[in-house]
Amino acid sequence: MHRLLLIIACAFALAGCVPTYTLVKPERVPVAKGAMKVQPSIAWNRSPRTVYDIAKEENWTQNGPLLDTITFMGALNDGEAIARQRTKDERQVPVFRNNMTPQDLVSMIESYYRIRAGATIFETVNVAPTRFLGQQAIEFDFNYVGGDEVKRRGRSLLAIIDSKLYFISLEAAATHYFEAALPEFQRIAQSAERG
Repeated sequence: MHRLLLIIACAFALAGCVPTYTLVKPERVPVAKGAMKVQPSIAWNRSPRTVYDIAKEENWTQNGPLLDTITFMGALNDGEAIARQRTKDERQVPVFRNNMTPQDLVSMIESYYRIRAGATIFETVNVAPTRFLGQQAIEFDFNYVGGDEVKRRGRSLLAIIDSKLYFISLEAAATHYFEAALPEFQRIAQSAERG
């Protein structure tokens, strides 16, 4: 009997250590440490933070992070990186600079996916001017195959406002999940305002 109680107690203790997802209701909510506010039209799941996330990053998913993820990063200062990295890491994602050109921003995002997601194949599909947070921005579409060999598609919107980087991105499995999530991603991006 004591052994059974010990096993049950251990199970409950371990369950408390498992990171949990939290529900994001379809209402205006702050994201990325309050750098932005967005209005989803359906409920999402806020992913638990990982050791790879930077402080100003937040991730949402509908079907699990391997199938679809929306990433928010906001108010990154000149000299900050969009990926957590150590100075001794051999491969580094370039840090954000407030004078980056659209091509520089695209290269930074590609580096992020090659290093953080282990992308073995990365293809830029389209780079176009757009509006995000009421300002001039770029919209960047891409395809990649990560270390897990799953083909994914992505769309990122990036804007430099008052010398700070604001970023929202959708990445999802290329079969079904990207097209399914894209309309909601577009609505969320259009609803975005600075915090």
